[in-house]
Amino acid sequence: MGSEWARTLEERARAGLPPVEGEIRGAGLLEAVEVVHDRWGVPHIYAESARDAYFAQGFVVASQRLFQMDMAWRLATGRISEMFGELTLPLDRFVRTVGWGRAARRFVGMWDERSAEMADAFAEGVRAWVETMPARPIEYDVLEVDPLVPGATEARELIAAAAIYVGWSLSNNWDAELLRAEIARRLGWGAVGTLFPGPPSEPSVVVAGEGGARTGPRATLELLREAPRPSNGQGSNNWVVGGRRSVTRMPLLANDPHLLVQMPSAWFEVHLRAPRLNVRGVAFPFSPGVVIGHNDRIAWGFTNVGGDTQDLYLERLSDDGTAALYQGTWEPLAFHREEIEVRGRSAPEIVEVRESRHGPILDSYLVGIARPEVVAGGIRETYALRFVGLEEALEPSTVHGLDTAGDFREFRSALRGWTCPGQNAVYADVEGNIGYQCTGLHPIRRAGDGSVPAPGWTDAFEWEGYVPFDELPWSYNPDEGFLVSANNKPYDDTYPWDLGRDFLPPHRARRITELLTATPLHDPESFARIQMDTVSLPARQVVPWLLEIRPADERQRRALALLEGWAFDVAPGSAAAAVFEVWSRRIAEAILRPRLGEELYDHAYARRQWTNTFQYQVLPHLLAYPTATWFGEEGRAGRDAVLREALDAALDELTAAFGPDIAAWSWGGLHSVRFAGPLAVIPDLAELFTGGVAPMGGDEQTVLQGLFEPGVSYEAVVVPSWRQIVDLADLDRSVGTNTVGQSGNPASPHFKDQFELWSTGRLHPLPFTRGAVMEAAESVVRLLPDPPQTARPLAPELAR
Repeated sequence: MGSEWARTLEERARAGLPPVEGEIRGAGLLEAVEVVHDRWGVPHIYAESARDAYFAQGFVVASQRLFQMDMAWRLATGRISEMFGELTLPLDRFVRTVGWGRAARRFVGMWDERSAEMADAFAEGVRAWVETMPARPIEYDVLEVDPLVPGATEARELIAAAAIYVGWSLSNNWDAELLRAEIARRLGWGAVGTLFPGPPSEPSVVVAGEGGARTGPRATLELLREAPRPSNGQGSNNWVVGGRRSVTRMPLLANDPHLLVQMPSAWFEVHLRAPRLNVRGVAFPFSPGVVIGHNDRIAWGFTNVGGDTQDLYLERLSDDGTAALYQGTWEPLAFHREEIEVRGRSAPEIVEVRESRHGPILDSYLVGIARPEVVAGGIRETYALRFVGLEEALEPSTVHGLDTAGDFREFRSALRGWTCPGQNAVYADVEGNIGYQCTGLHPIRRAGDGSVPAPGWTDAFEWEGYVPFDELPWSYNPDEGFLVSANNKPYDDTYPWDLGRDFLPPHRARRITELLTATPLHDPESFARIQMDTVSLPARQVVPWLLEIRPADERQRRALALLEGWAFDVAPGSAAAAVFEVWSRRIAEAILRPRLGEELYDHAYARRQWTNTFQYQVLPHLLAYPTATWFGEEGRAGRDAVLREALDAALDELTAAFGPDIAAWSWGGLHSVRFAGPLAVIPDLAELFTGGVAPMGGDEQTVLQGLFEPGVSYEAVVVPSWRQIVDLADLDRSVGTNTVGQSGNPASPHFKDQFELWSTGRLHPLPFTRGAVMEAAESVVRLLPDPPQTARPLAPELAR
């Protein structure tokens, strides 16, 4: 460890490690709970009731991830500046404006009894840990702040707000609407059609449910042109095969959700065992239950749907800004006074939020993924935001229903409550069945398709409820014997509803299907190889066009020869992959930057918070049909001139990074992944809070997800956050891995013990039965009620 300060902090961190042997008393626990930690630090919680299981979950998660939990709760309620001061104030202002906390306060009043009990028990467990912990996490010492320890009511609101935050982070259509409008202002609507192609239509292994036809999208552009103009001033994979495609003749299910690189891991692995509850998998560190995993009957995984659950409405305000025009009448706006406590200030920051019937009026947007920045004043129109996640709650009881479902009917029933974010849920069970269900609330629009801002002064574009759950796409035991989902459009052109236009490209889904059908029978090893696949289908499309240019010199000739012999594998050791990726970025820069201008270029491409549509969907079309609009000159000559200039820039960049010897170039030399905690930005503490750094293959559209921000660096910022492969023939043969480790404490042996597995594509066993758990056990601790209750042995049901 580098500095004396870092060594001192590590010793303090060691003092804060939770006991893993013996007995611990916790106020609020009703009966004794046994917690068995296996060799990977995963707690297997054996409780006499579901309520005590959720208490123990809160206790154990807090003992390993208290600071992460605290950060998530503060972020979701616009309170992160209590820790970091002015640095994070723009983000808090944005969160308060959108109103995650306001919605959470409203939602908890509508929760069912199960949700309230789960949240209360989880929060009681958190408080019990804080009261008994030997030392607080060292992040609090560095920042000189105290942990957020909520009471019962506040805890419910924090858990609800965190669920809204998750829904928001996986819902990005409002940003696409804003981009379309801004690009139309600058380049016209023709450019919008080019830069925002709709998702391709193709037959899908996911079969849509039955549903009645609706009217198609209607253009909103003419009405928008009437609006007064003021002067100018943000994926995953899952698949499942049935028994006839598996060596065991029983289903196999794989899932690797793609989330932001973070330290500690985004997920907390846990096993909950109580009467009528036996589930293991991964949970969010800030709420109760298991989100992805399996119980003793079924297994499931999630990918994000990406449906359109957000709309921007262009409002006409009165001269004094206190009312919005609607159907010829001035409707008073709602006003919300938000007070933000800012570290270092004696008085709070006051945010006055205005809200129309459609939602909060926005004045800022976000750019960037790894370190998002608020572009204050970046919205030049009066847009109000309507968002499903601000109107409909995802309750904890929905997770409990999922965790205890025993067949496909109960699985689907539980998912009816999965309101936002919509998820593609794949399913398998111990009877040999497989299935799929699209979830979420997807608005039915009276007119328009939600792809551009709609006029707010008329009722023509209002929502008319949501697509009925039974008419969302679903499938059960399909003839193909497998199901695949990778954020692609989950239905074909025969489907009667319009769920959105901003689905991710289908390349990962196509590649997974290609690999599944190339092998007659699969096992966990073949599934693990698929999860690590780095072959790029977009490169197959683009490279032949790039190879059409005539090289300007010997250096370009060698680079083109490298691509000519390339198998389109974006492997970390590939020089050709490095040339392709850097050249593609330079092409985008050459085409987009001069046409969009710096701010819009950052928003639309360089630091966009969602998919790199340009490289994977737009560029192939531009190369095939070159026009002066994008290349400055009609036809191949103009295109090839831009490509040669971009290739020169790419080769200059690669030479600067690696030297002139092409044999020394590699994609992994540019494209690495770094797991580092928030305080790793402090130089003396970087080593202490870093969980691992490794070269990485792939990009956004390979099965192995490795999205990077082209305007920042080639460092991967979105990656597989959890990998699981569930074997329904024998659940104890299931395998998985977290990104770095279970613990957020840098002194823990489980702080980064899984990183080598994750970075090399290996997985560890996921013991489930009592015998397998005890065989893998590293330690056992008993949580006891405080005050003491009459001790009882573990119930026979739990001992099996």
